[in-house]
Amino acid sequence: MFDEGGFGKKKKKDEAELDITPMIDVVFLLLIFFMVTSTMQGTPDRDIPPASSGTNANVAGHVELTIKAPASSSSEGEIVLDGQPASLDQIKADLTQRATLGELKIMIYAERDVKSGFVGEVEQVIGEVSAETETEISMQFAVSDRR
Repeated sequence: MFDEGGFGKKKKKDEAELDITPMIDVVFLLLIFFMVTSTMQGTPDRDIPPASSGTNANVAGHVELTIKAPASSSSEGEIVLDGQPASLDQIKADLTQRATLGELKIMIYAERDVKSGFVGEVEQVIGEVSAETETEISMQFAVSDRR
């Protein structure tokens, strides 16, 4: 019941040791096997399918505003208003003049690579024209078919 020292300590039971070295070896062998035998494939580019539930808009009477992708990554996109290149200031002046005649409808086309922030700037200019002239301006966004 007492140790040789006589202080009331009991002997510890022998603890079983678990050697996990062989298990680690097997895990690494399996890892190497799967890395060597697997094929790495990148995700293929995905095209957005054509709309199946959209309706064709009657563009008669709409002002056509096209936003083209920038030629280089450092420049912004190009804006074309009814077939003529224009800046944001020119768009504001032209739309203000057209808004004085009454309700204004705008069809906005944007190419795939145009940054959403630039489209937002164009929308902001149109909103400013609407607020300044107190004219209702309706905007529709459209996608051109690939040719």
